Amino acid sequence: MKKKILAVILLALGACLCLCAFTLDTTSSVKTLTKPYITTYECTFARFGDEDLLEKYDYLKITFLDDKQLEVSFKRRGGKKRSYTCDYSYDDKTREFQAEVGIFGFRFKQATKIENGKFTINMPVLGKPLVMRFAS
Repeated sequence: MKKKILAVILLALGACLCLCAFTLDTTSSVKTLTKPYITTYECTFARFGDEDLLEKYDYLKITFLDDKQLEVSFKRRGGKKRSYTCDYSYDDKTREFQAEVGIFGFRFKQATKIENGKFTINMPVLGKPLVMRFAS
């Protein structure tokens, strides 16, 4: 009988040790566990040719709304907020997303990789290079 009681105590102690080895973050959500890239990314660097776009805008953001749609939003200094939504695709293996958005009558298609909560968009627009870096 003493051996059974000792075995139960050891099993309970082992279970407690295993449970203490894991921590549960109460602020986490299923989204952060399954699709951690779904968040808002703010533009930290933006150049169009020789022009620094961040001097002309209060903000430039890309927000992944869910696993299918994203929103591009920006506000020009002294202007109104504008936003556009579009569909995107994301490859979990390569961490690359691809989207096509229409802004002011132009269609732009871009594919880029999200690494460490950051990504860069680099493409020619109207013959000038557009380089934008985003971070979450």
